[in-house]
Amino acid sequence: MTAILVVDDSLTVRMDLVDALDDAGLRSVPCATLAEARVALRDHTIALAILDVRLPDGDGVEFLEELRADPRYAELPILMLSSEAEVKDRIRGLRMGASDYIGKPYDTAATIDRIRQLVSGGVHAPEPPVLVIDDSPTFRAALTEALTRAGYATATAGTGPEGLRAAAAQRPVAIIVDGVLPDMDGPSVIRRVRLDPALRTTPCILLTGSDDMIAEVHALDAGADAFVRKEADVELILTRLRAVLRAAREEPAESVSLLSPKRILAVDDSPTYLHTLADHLRDEGYDVAQATSGEEAIDLLAVQPVDCILLDRMMPGMSGAETCERIKAAPVVRDIPLIMLTSLEGRDAMIDGFSAGADDFISKSSGLDVLKARVQAQIRRKQFEDEHRSTREHLLRSEHEAAEAHAARKLAEARAALVEQLERGNRELAAANRELEAFSYSVSHDLRARVRAIEGFTRALEEDAGDRLIEADREHLRRVVASTARMSDLIDALLELSQISRAPLVRSTVDLSAIAISVFDELRHREPGRDVDVVVAPDLRVDADDKLMRIMLDNILGNAWKFTSRRAHGRIEFGVVVDHRDQVFFARDNGAGFNAAYVARMFAPFQRLHSPSEFAGTGIGLATVQRIIERHGGRIWAEGSLDAGATFYFTLPSSG
Repeated sequence: MTAILVVDDSLTVRMDLVDALDDAGLRSVPCATLAEARVALRDHTIALAILDVRLPDGDGVEFLEELRADPRYAELPILMLSSEAEVKDRIRGLRMGASDYIGKPYDTAATIDRIRQLVSGGVHAPEPPVLVIDDSPTFRAALTEALTRAGYATATAGTGPEGLRAAAAQRPVAIIVDGVLPDMDGPSVIRRVRLDPALRTTPCILLTGSDDMIAEVHALDAGADAFVRKEADVELILTRLRAVLRAAREEPAESVSLLSPKRILAVDDSPTYLHTLADHLRDEGYDVAQATSGEEAIDLLAVQPVDCILLDRMMPGMSGAETCERIKAAPVVRDIPLIMLTSLEGRDAMIDGFSAGADDFISKSSGLDVLKARVQAQIRRKQFEDEHRSTREHLLRSEHEAAEAHAARKLAEARAALVEQLERGNRELAAANRELEAFSYSVSHDLRARVRAIEGFTRALEEDAGDRLIEADREHLRRVVASTARMSDLIDALLELSQISRAPLVRSTVDLSAIAISVFDELRHREPGRDVDVVVAPDLRVDADDKLMRIMLDNILGNAWKFTSRRAHGRIEFGVVVDHRDQVFFARDNGAGFNAAYVARMFAPFQRLHSPSEFAGTGIGLATVQRIIERHGGRIWAEGSLDAGATFYFTLPSSG
């Protein structure tokens, strides 16, 4: 079971915290020294540590640094608890990684509430109680006993302010409050609950000494959900409680209650006034951080948030007005309520304070009761503003989510329509492709028949004429035959390009090195006398269509072989390089090259970078290569210059 580690050399502090933690349902491990704390960390599972700064065997902040350096405790919530003798200790602890810092003397209820917030599930959270607020110990005991027998967790308070603090700390499921209390009556308690964003939906039952209609009206007017005569049977109170709990609205509460403990930063160069002010504010349940200069205040705000700032107007060094301007200029802290304090009276001092950005201005001579009321008013104003802002943001988010949902629905509908349209277009395209393929074969068959007829009649004419033909006529006939051969090759190339564009890809792991070697072997077999030095890198594998890879390399490597024909010692290299983690294949030769000015159009059909008389070809080969590469998801480009060789680069997916 996890526990709270309490490290403090004061027996009074240890016992106070241990008792408070026990009452809150939290297990604790008290230690008086750092040595004991180290043993406790070894022997227990700790959910949070409370650490004093001044200890007999070391410095608490240095121990904090030691814990943060240990991976086991790097994220452990650590609450520093020490006197306010030095503000630098507070700043040092928070900068070293403390989760929070509370000054002594501390408010026990506020400290327990902060511990609950920090552990946030790290320890077993007790069940929310039914809170009973009554100044009679006898009645409190009788009612809590009955509630316990009925299965409810309970908490009690003897005064209105004590009950409000308990409500803020424990978030009860219901509040039962006596109508008559010594300092704050029950209706006033309920009104304060209804003003709190975190508690306003908490069911409240008002106990009254009268059962007439006026008493009920007063109870309901105060915001009570029900009222019961205090002298009634306890079972009637339990019945009322069950009824209001059944009818209770389940709404998410705000994270911070208006009545929960707040932290005040008091800034004054007078230690006497500062301590007096801090003592009075602590009596109201505030945690007070003290600073004696504007510089200290700004340093402290950089490491610890506060709920309100009390700032002396006249201070040596950085004045109150300058400090206020610095705070209000910082986006992170500028919304914190700031009250300017001054010992001077008069209109000019007030104008100066408000001009610097202060939210309120009060003379020290007004008294501490007035000051406490102003502090409470500023904190309440800020919390209401935050609540309204949160509500507006929630509404805006809801509107945005609704707009997004509407847009998503419209987009889905549009996509569905586009998918249907695309499927229809694909079906029409497939039908058109089939028709085109049939047409292509029909046209190619007719063209081949005409070409063969031209070739056959030309050869027959040459044979029939015999010796009657002069040499010039024979040359014309030979050119006709050569043209028919080129025409036949062009028809075959166009059909191949058409098939490549339409045929489905059948991917497998393809060894490009083996295909390249096979291509070069066939080229050598056709031209056995050629002196060409061939280099093929080994084990070049890709995920591709094997047949199309053969066609692609036939064209690229065939071109390289053809364009090196005029070299005494031709050289062709096929390999791969790595560029930005991509494999880039290349085929490089030292042949005729090409004019770089025409590189942009060289992959278009029927483009020739050399005259047909120099190098025979259809002008379809590179267009076929580009179509194959692009269908595989790759790309192709070339570099070269006239009479200096050419290099063709292409990318393909690597085999998995």
